[in-house]
Amino acid sequence: MQTEIQFLEVVEDWARLYFFRSLTEFFNNLKNSDLSLLQAYSLAYLYFKGPTKITELCEHMMVSPGAASQMVDRLEKQEMVKRVADLDDRRVRKVVLLDKGKEFMQESFRFSQNWLGKIPASITPDQEVQVASSLSLLIQSFDLHSQ
Repeated sequence: MQTEIQFLEVVEDWARLYFFRSLTEFFNNLKNSDLSLLQAYSLAYLYFKGPTKITELCEHMMVSPGAASQMVDRLEKQEMVKRVADLDDRRVRKVVLLDKGKEFMQESFRFSQNWLGKIPASITPDQEVQVASSLSLLIQSFDLHSQ
């Protein structure tokens, strides 16, 4: 029977492998775009968080308001984002991800996950079910505790 420490070591090993392989593929895909790493990161943030104030982007990305504003300007020119008035306070502007920005993120996710398709070739169908079940359990556990 595994101890909690052994369990965490295996999960951490998987997390490191997943992070490194996915990030490597993400960077390879980013090379083929006209975006900087910071621009791609801001698109990812908007993809997951939804419409966001520029001040929130500044804080999250640890950049100055001027740098964030310039970055949003460049993304607007590429038709990936746009600034819109906040429905609750018309004085406040939020940055919204447009279809082109969503498509970039979805393509980036697909590209960065391509390496996962090689896994089934090296394990049995029963092991696939076991891994899928275990990962589903981890996802559910995280979702329950992160709220």
